[in-house]
Amino acid sequence: MSNPASGITYGPYFALHQPRMKQAKILFEIALYVVLGLLFGTLFFRQIVFSNFDLLLGDVGDARFNGVILEHWWQVLQGNFRWLSPGFFFPVQGVLGYSDAGFLNAVPYVVLRFMGLDPFTSCQIVLFALVAIGWIGTIIFFRVCLHLSVLPAITGAILFVFPNSMAVASLSHTQLFTVCYIPYLAIGICLVLKDFKKATSTGIFAGIFTAILVPAIFYTGYYTGWFSVFFILLWSVVVIAWGTQQSGRKTAWQFISSKRRIWLKIWPYGVLCLVCFIPFLLTYIPSFLQFRRWPYHGVDAMLPSFIDYVNVGPNNWIWSKALFAAYPGIAQRPMAHELTKGVPVCLFLAFLFLMVWFLRKTKHHQLKLSQNGTCKILTGGREINENEKLTLLAASVSIAVMFAWLLMLKIHGLSLWLPVLKLIPGAGGIRAVFRFQHILAFPIAMVIAIGVHQFINNAASQVHSTVKRGFYVAAVSVFCLILVVEEFNTASLANYSKKQQHAILAGITSPPEQARVFALLPAEGLKKLPYEAQIDAMIISQKFGLPTINGYSGIFPPGWSGIYDIYKPEYVGSLKSWIHRYKLENDQLYFLDLKAGSWTAWEFANTKKGYWHPANSPFVSSSQTNDCLRNPGH
Repeated sequence: MSNPASGITYGPYFALHQPRMKQAKILFEIALYVVLGLLFGTLFFRQIVFSNFDLLLGDVGDARFNGVILEHWWQVLQGNFRWLSPGFFFPVQGVLGYSDAGFLNAVPYVVLRFMGLDPFTSCQIVLFALVAIGWIGTIIFFRVCLHLSVLPAITGAILFVFPNSMAVASLSHTQLFTVCYIPYLAIGICLVLKDFKKATSTGIFAGIFTAILVPAIFYTGYYTGWFSVFFILLWSVVVIAWGTQQSGRKTAWQFISSKRRIWLKIWPYGVLCLVCFIPFLLTYIPSFLQFRRWPYHGVDAMLPSFIDYVNVGPNNWIWSKALFAAYPGIAQRPMAHELTKGVPVCLFLAFLFLMVWFLRKTKHHQLKLSQNGTCKILTGGREINENEKLTLLAASVSIAVMFAWLLMLKIHGLSLWLPVLKLIPGAGGIRAVFRFQHILAFPIAMVIAIGVHQFINNAASQVHSTVKRGFYVAAVSVFCLILVVEEFNTASLANYSKKQQHAILAGITSPPEQARVFALLPAEGLKKLPYEAQIDAMIISQKFGLPTINGYSGIFPPGWSGIYDIYKPEYVGSLKSWIHRYKLENDQLYFLDLKAGSWTAWEFANTKKGYWHPANSPFVSSSQTNDCLRNPGH
């Protein structure tokens, strides 16, 4: 390279400095991702950051329960409880299978506990880490695997990691942060497919990684694992249906059967995957055999209507007022809080537009299967290029999303989810069906990112005027900004504090050394919700390594439900029945007054008429209950 006017040659200069320029560009791009990740992470966790990291994400119910499950893994390593049997619902065994096990999330949690951090801070950091993991994985997938440019990669990552639906989920269901592992599943699948025809070290590593990751995600959050695999199944059906339509059923089957040598390479990964599923199966098969599947009438209230696909809940800063003004009864439906997982209007319309656009672009694509077993996709007599492969990918993914939406859709009480519930293995364990939206956020973001990427490429290749090209890119950037801005949710996501939790634990005196199990006493004026008191008991149980009859989970053991509400008159009777059923009447059973923080021993009277009885009042005071416990004939 030279300047003819000056006679100066620049070739050696650029050859010398090109690696440095490339390295500087990479470092700048990485810094951009870090800055934007911190910016949007701070915005998402703003209440926590502004509280000097005292507030905790979620509520005093399910969010704290998820922390209890993570702490259980630490308790297991300490030898306090058995792997499958956390210290609640005592003495029932296998109760870990009543809820998500949080396995992958427990790995960083346990490391933090080994470092000496308390349970609440450890949970807080794990959720921060999950968001960072999701952000990094999404960027890697879009930039490295799909080779998208920077703007679409960032836009797609924001739409997936920080969507309105995740803010809604953060109010209580923090277990749904497990979706942040999905990009790594996509990366593994991409690398496996890329090296499918030949055995390479990258392909082998990707196969092993994917085979381990799938059961690990299941064992962390069942909904995330099952919905992810179900979506992959839907996408595969779309791809196979397109291939069959292109080549005919007979030819397609001949092609598949001719690939036996390649398919045989898959079986070691399948075996590894099944082996890694063993802990999951040991945990959940007993619960499945005990409780079976959810019936359709227990699911249909959480199936979406048409409007729910844009139902962003009451706290979206742009669309909520318009939504609730147009549909004033939308929040009065049964289980309405489970139907607030729709996508904002602009994103919804953009997705539909891009789906049609991609389908139109792929209508001239043809699949050619040669006799030697090679497969080529042609357009205009030539093999499609990388950009056209992205078009085909986006088209198939968008159709799979539409199928998912149609399967969930409920019209006049009827839904195609009924045959899914009956026919697809594992669907019976899914109750809150519309949480599928959290998984669908990834393919939706993928379609948007590919669309933005191709619009920018079109500007670069077809618009020759620098001014017009700049205007075109600016318009696409504004479009991306609109999609990002409309995701903002104003809800208060952090609703309890570490100081508050530490104060609760500090108010509980140490149990007597001979105590081996405890239960909560009813308490008048405790001012706690029933599930809040139950989870308090679980946290206290873990602090002292002392099992409790109380508990909370996705399902309750048979005969336990009367113990759930400590304020109801039947609580004492249900607790008494449980104690007698499992023969727990001994001097190692203690009762905790949650309000006073004191412990009361069980003293069984030697009388044939010995029994408790609650007062006629809906509340039983501590003193009344203590009298009943000490004097069963009272």
